[in-house]
Amino acid sequence: MSDRESLDSLFTLVHTLKRNLHDHIEELHLGITPMHVRVIKIINHKPHCTAVDIAHYLNRDKAQVTRLLSSLLTQELIIKEPNPEDKRSQCLRITESGKEIMKKISGIDNKMFEKMSKDLSEAEIAEFKRVSEKMVNNLNR
Repeated sequence: MSDRESLDSLFTLVHTLKRNLHDHIEELHLGITPMHVRVIKIINHKPHCTAVDIAHYLNRDKAQVTRLLSSLLTQELIIKEPNPEDKRSQCLRITESGKEIMKKISGIDNKMFEKMSKDLSEAEIAEFKRVSEKMVNNLNR
């Protein structure tokens, strides 16, 4: 397979996954975008998560992250709390409403993974994970 075909295959996979996720999120009528979902997931998985942590993880500027957080705060899906490790910043935490959305999103994630990995062996999935992580590391260097 040529370099161009490999890049095209990766682009097609990423684009198809994002489109499918977006469609499933839209079907739930949650009033949030896939980027909001990514932010909620980060907050859910990282203890003492701050806006700076999200900006670093998403490789976005703080203004973009602030806008995302503002809409999640307005919808009461997250709240801000004092950061016990640094009084100058605030930690973000998911509210009960946010946790309900996470349950729905988790169901979507499970369906998407089942659909995506159909007819793949565990060895193929493990190899894909290994190779994709290596590619990400190469790009981040």
